[in-house]
Amino acid sequence: MAPQAQRRKGRLTVDAENVQRVASGMKLLYVGDNSDRINWGCRATSIALRELLARDHEVIAAVTGKMIEARYPVSDRIGDALYGPLAQRLYRKKLRKLPVVGAAVLGLLERLGDPVGLTLDLDRNIDNIDRARAYSPFARALFDAVEACDAIAVNGEGDLIFTTPPRQKLLYILTVCRLAQTRGKPVYYLNAMLSECPIDGIHQPTVDVAARILADSAAVVVREPASYAFVQAHMPAVRATMLPDALFTWRYHFTHSDRPARPAIERLLPFFEHTGHVPPKVASGAYVAISGSSLAARDPARARSTYTNMVRKLKAVGVPLLLIPTCGGDRFLIDVATDTGVELLPLETPILAGAAILANARAFVSGRWHPSIMAALGGTPCVFLGSNSHKTLSIQTLLEYADPREFSAFPSDDDVETIVRQTRDLLAAGDTRRAQILDVSKRLAADAAQCLDLLETRP
Repeated sequence: MAPQAQRRKGRLTVDAENVQRVASGMKLLYVGDNSDRINWGCRATSIALRELLARDHEVIAAVTGKMIEARYPVSDRIGDALYGPLAQRLYRKKLRKLPVVGAAVLGLLERLGDPVGLTLDLDRNIDNIDRARAYSPFARALFDAVEACDAIAVNGEGDLIFTTPPRQKLLYILTVCRLAQTRGKPVYYLNAMLSECPIDGIHQPTVDVAARILADSAAVVVREPASYAFVQAHMPAVRATMLPDALFTWRYHFTHSDRPARPAIERLLPFFEHTGHVPPKVASGAYVAISGSSLAARDPARARSTYTNMVRKLKAVGVPLLLIPTCGGDRFLIDVATDTGVELLPLETPILAGAAILANARAFVSGRWHPSIMAALGGTPCVFLGSNSHKTLSIQTLLEYADPREFSAFPSDDDVETIVRQTRDLLAAGDTRRAQILDVSKRLAADAAQCLDLLETRP
C-alpha cells in the first residue's frame, strides 16, 4: 500500500503497515459499531472507520448494533425493573399477528407503560435510558462510556433515511448524540448518508430533530453529493463536509499496485484462511457476482421471481455466475440459487473474504452501496439496481460512471435485456474499465482519510 498523504495539524504520516497513534489523540466513544451485524456493509464500514479513527485516537468503548437495536421500556405503574425485561421480550411485531392474544398482550403492555422508550423527544429518551439502567446492561454501559470519553464519533452509515415513522435506530443514535452534547462532549457525525424515504418521502419532524443535533455537532461528514445536497436543502444551519465512505480506505487490502486484479484462487485464499469457509468453485477463474437490494428485500417472493429470471438470462454472458447475499434481506437469493443452479456464497462469509470475492469479480450486478465499494476496491465494474434511497445512483457519481443509471429493484423483462447487454459490455471493456475504477478508488481512499483532520486533539 502506498502511504497516505501527509496530514495537517502536525500529525505523523500514517500508513497501513506502521500505524502510530499521536499522543494528543482523544478518548472516543464509537457509536454505530455495527460489526456485530450480519450485513456486509455494516461489518465492513464499521471496521474501516474504527481502524481509521484509531490512527490518531483511542477508541475506549463502542455502541454496538445490538445496543442500537435494543429497546428501553419504562413503566410508572409496575416499575421499570419488572416491566422492562417483560416488554423487551414480548413487545414484537410477530406477536401482534397472533389472533386475539397478540393484540391483547401488546395492548396491555402499552397501557402499563412505554414499551419502546424512544421517540422524537430526545430528552425524554435520555431519561428513559437512564431509568433502564435498573435492568439493562446496555443502558449502564452507555452512560459509563459517555462519562469516560472525551468525545463521540458516530458511524452515520445509512441511518439518516427520514422514514415515516422514524427509524428506531436513528432515534437511539440521535439520543446518544444529545446525551453527549448535554455532558459537554463533542459529537463527530461521520460517514453519513441523508435521504428521503423512496416510499413515503420526508418525515419532516425527524428532519427537524436531526438538524438540531447535527447543527450542534463539532463536525458532520457526509459520504456523497446527494447527501450533501440534502443537507443544504433541508438543514441550512448544518455545516457539512463531503468525504468518501471510510470503506474506501480498505483499498490496500486488495490492490498492491495500480494494475487491475486478475481472477485467481491464489489471490483469495489468504482471506479464507482458518475461517471454516472455502472460496467458491467459480473463483478459480472469471465470474460475475450478483447481490440483492434493500428495496427488493421488502418483497422476497417477488424478488425471487424477478431475480430468477434475471439470473437465467445473465447466463448468456458466457461467464460463470456467483450469487452473493450481503444482508439478511438478500436471503431470497438462496431460493434463486436453487431455481437456477447457480453457486451461492454464504451470507456468513468472513467480511474480508467476501470483499475479496467482490474485488476480484469481472463484473457485479448490485443494489447495494457498500458491496459496490468493495467491488470498486479491486476495479470491478457494476450494473446497478434500485435501493431504499439514492445510494445506487450516488455511488455511480462518486465512482465517475459516465452515464449513471439504476434499474428496478424488481427488474422487468426489458430491464433484464439491458442489464445483460451492459454486463457484456463491461466484460468486453476488461482491464481498461477496471483501471479507470482503480484510479478513482485510489483517490477516494486518500480523501476518505481526511476526516481525521476534522477531529480535535487534546494537548
